[in-house]
Parts: sequence; structure tokens; C-alpha cells
Amino acid sequence: MSGTDALRQWHELQVSQLELEVQSAALAELERQKREVEQGLLRYAGLFDQAPVCYLALARDGMIAGANRAAETLFSMPLQDLPGQPVERFLAPASQQSLRQLLASLHADGGSAAIDAHLFQGIGGGRVHIEANLDHAGEAFRMVISEVRSHQQNDAALRRAFAVLDNLGEGVAVADADGAIVAVNPAFSAISGLTDVKAIGSDLAELCGAETALKVLAGGNWQGELSGRRPDGGDYQTTLSLRTLAGPDGGVAGVVAVLSDISRRKQAESALQDLHRNLETRVVQRTAELLHANGQLRQLSAHMAAVKEEERKRIAREIHDELGQNLLALKLDIAQLNERMTGRQTRFARRVGAALENIDATLRSVRGIMNELRPSVLDLGLAAALEWLVNDFRHRSSLHYELALPGEAVLAAIDSETSLVLFRIVQEALVNVLRHSRAAQVAVRLGLEQDVILLEVEDNGIGIAPACRERPGSFGLIGMQERVDALHGSFALNDYEPGAGCCVTVRLPL
Repeated sequence: MSGTDALRQWHELQVSQLELEVQSAALAELERQKREVEQGLLRYAGLFDQAPVCYLALARDGMIAGANRAAETLFSMPLQDLPGQPVERFLAPASQQSLRQLLASLHADGGSAAIDAHLFQGIGGGRVHIEANLDHAGEAFRMVISEVRSHQQNDAALRRAFAVLDNLGEGVAVADADGAIVAVNPAFSAISGLTDVKAIGSDLAELCGAETALKVLAGGNWQGELSGRRPDGGDYQTTLSLRTLAGPDGGVAGVVAVLSDISRRKQAESALQDLHRNLETRVVQRTAELLHANGQLRQLSAHMAAVKEEERKRIAREIHDELGQNLLALKLDIAQLNERMTGRQTRFARRVGAALENIDATLRSVRGIMNELRPSVLDLGLAAALEWLVNDFRHRSSLHYELALPGEAVLAAIDSETSLVLFRIVQEALVNVLRHSRAAQVAVRLGLEQDVILLEVEDNGIGIAPACRERPGSFGLIGMQERVDALHGSFALNDYEPGAGCCVTVRLPL
């Protein structure tokens, strides 16, 4: 694995770890919010179930779809038996027509209407007040039925209602028709920091703003989020719901304000946003570090390639100057000795001939090693070097080779560094063709395309599968890529198709 791949994997692991941290924090926050919602639903379900007045949900045909426990007491029927019962059956015959007219008058705008009626004599025949509205979908009625009781009964009901409010987790404040707060529950004091002594008598506008208070007192409802500051200097954030209370004449008798503390949720959202911003910052930093490291690796790779070429050149020169010259001098001496032995069939003469042949073989090996290190033909130009290279591979294999070169003007414009890179890429590509491609022919094409040097080495072999391109220990393609990157060019392989061959394409700026 190259240093670039290792750094890329390290960067990806770092980013994955950061993403996992954010996801874990988000999941924990979602789980906490889910628990709060479930707890809130349980509280509201308990409030609905334990409310002192009868709540009903009716289908459009007047059949009961849902009810609370107060309905069980009012109608003297088990709660589980109420769904599916027509609500009319629980009213006195004289009141049933009024109920039908009430339901027929409702519209899906949320507006409500009310009548007074009497229950069926069989369940007590008491007088009740019925208030109903139609949901916004126009599919169901919501109905509240309360008994019209004596003052003593009303006082007892109020005490029970206030007992429920005192134990409710949401803050509740009640204001009169002028907007003056007349009652609060303990949860309201806990959220706002205002004791009941300070809260009672204050203006509703101080809680929600003058504009919102005027709108609600004029007969509207309002719901939204509210931020405030407690007397001790602490901040709080809540959802606020304002609902009007209807008076006997149909006007606004007061306003009920319900506050739910969302400070912890907002803090968690803020912390999550900070975590996201921190993640983005860290990702940007990691990316910058990776780009910097990649740049350094590219520079190091280019430097190592240059050092490698210089070392090859130095070794080839020393082999030529030292070993080659010594072998050549030795050959001349042995050749002279061999001439003196001409015509003789002695054992010594045969040994001299064999030594001369060994020296010739050694000289050929030395020339091959020097050409592998750095062919001297490179000094004659890129065209001569590529022709020599292709001819060398043609002699070493049975493949059919084609070489296409541009004109002298283009070749003359290619500097020595670029020429060396192109030569090495062709050399590496041909070695890969011989070793792996199972090809029958290979073409090397060099040309100019819009002021860009274009090199293609194409064969008709089996191609290079993606798994082979990324196989550990395969540095041929990586080396080509690094050489091209060092000259700010582009390196590409054709898309893999089994049996369609392989084409190496290199583009370098002229």
C-alpha cells in the first residue's frame, strides 16, 4: 500500500469516526426527545382520561368513536361499550333534535357551537351543557359534555380541576377578559421563575407580547415558542399555547396559557449544531492536512524518481567507464593471445578461445544492464529512444508492435524531463503487456492534441480487472500515476471489459 493510500484510509477512518460520534449524539438526543414525547403523551392521556368533564370523539354519523372515564360515569355505561353507540341515545327525546341541528351547523374551520340539553331519564335526566366543533379535516366531531350543577357541585369540580392542574407538568396560567392573570399553577412558577404572588395580577402581554395578547383577547388562538428570563437571571425557552375561554354571551371570558419547558431540548439542539460545526471544521482541517500530506508525498515521489534516474545514470556510467573498459581491455589481451594460438589444437588454445567467448558474453550482459539502467540512446532524443525500446521488446517476444511518432517539430518541443517520463511510462507499460496481458499485438502512439502531449499504449489482451489494478504490491500503475502527477498531467486506463484489452492514456502539458 502506498503512502497516499494509507493517508487516504487514515483520513476516511477519522471522518467515519467523527460521523459516528455525531450520529451517536443525534441518536441519543432523538431517543431523549422520544421519551419526552411519550411521557408528554402519557400525561395528556392521563389528563384526558381523568378530566372531570365528559370528552367524546364522534364520527360524522354521530356514533361515539372515543370517550374518557367521565363519559362512563355520565352515561352509566362501561367505557369499553361506548364506542359505536349513537350519542343521541343518551339524550332525552326533546333534546335529540337540537343535537342534530348543532352537529349540522358545524364547519371544518375549528369554530364551535353549544346547546343546553337533558339526559335520558333512564340515566338520571340531568341537565347538561354540550359544546362541539368539527376537526379541520371535516371527518370527526369533538364534543365536551358538562353537567349543569349547583354552586356546591361547581366548587367541588373546580377544586378537583385545580388539583389536577397543580400536579400537571406543564405550566398553566389563566387570564381574565382584560388580560390580567388571575391564576397560575406551580409548574408555571417553576418555568417562569415567577411566584403566584408576582404572577397574579400581571398582564398577559408581559408573557407573550402586546400584539399576541391583543390578538388572542380579540377571539383568536396562538401557539409558538417563547423565550424569557427569570427574575434570578436565568433564561428559559418554552412552547406557549393560548386558548380563549368562551363566556355565557359567546364572547371572550378569559385566556388559558399553557407552557411546556423546552430549554433542555433547545440546549441539546444547540449542542448538536455545535457538534456539526465542529465536525465540519475538523473535516476541513483533516482534508487540508491530507492535501498537504499528498502534496508533500507527490513532491517526495518526484524527488525520488529524479534521484533514482540520476543514480541509474551514475551506475550505468560507472559500469561503462570501469567494468566496460576493463572488460574491453581484457578482451583485447585475450584476443591477441588467441591469435598466437591460431592453428594449434592444444588444451591451452581451447581454454583461450573459451575465455574470449565468456568475455564477449559478459560484455553483452554489461550492455544489457546499462540499457536497463539508462539506455544511452536517450541522449539521441525521444524518438530514437522509443524506436530502440520497441525494437528491443520486438526481439524479446513474438508480439506485433506498432509505433507512431509525431513530426520533428513536436518532438523538439518536448523537454528532457518530459521525454524521460514518457520513455519510462512506455517501458513500464510494455513490461506489463509482456507479463500479464496475453496480447498478440500492442501499439504505441505519441502525438499532440491541443497543446497537450498525448501518449497511448494499447494492447488487445485480457485487460486489467479493477481488483488487479488495486492489488497490494502492484506499483507499476502507481509509479506511472506518480510520474504523471509530478508533471501536472493526467493518467487514465480504459474501462474494464473482459477480453477488450487495455489502453494506457497519458496527457502532459507541453
